[in-house]
Amino acid sequence: MLSRMLAITISSFLPPLAAILPMSAAHRANALVAGTVATLLAAFSLALDRARVAAALVGSWVALSAFVIPSTLLEQVVTVTWGVTMFVWLTGPFSAAPQVTWTKPALAVAPAPAPAPAPELDLPRAA
Repeated sequence: MLSRMLAITISSFLPPLAAILPMSAAHRANALVAGTVATLLAAFSLALDRARVAAALVGSWVALSAFVIPSTLLEQVVTVTWGVTMFVWLTGPFSAAPQVTWTKPALAVAPAPAPAPAPELDLPRAA
């Protein structure tokens, strides 16, 4: 759950970075649209598991877009690091909600039967 909250924070970094850094028009448009969509989906990921998966898919698209669209080193660094971070934080082991499970303890061996009581004997008594 913590990684979902961190993903919400990090998801909002991509749109401003696209406007601030010198990026090509294709990467700028991709970062603005994908970053805005991922921010909304990451915010909804606290309540909906489908939104978490959809935001992770947007992150994977952004990470792969650096290799599909011709890009400079700066564009590759920004998009790949943001996309991989989003994908890992939204699909990793710490993104699941905490769960409580109860299990019945299993006995390794059956308990030994109780010993049979010794029969009482009437012994002669001295007077």
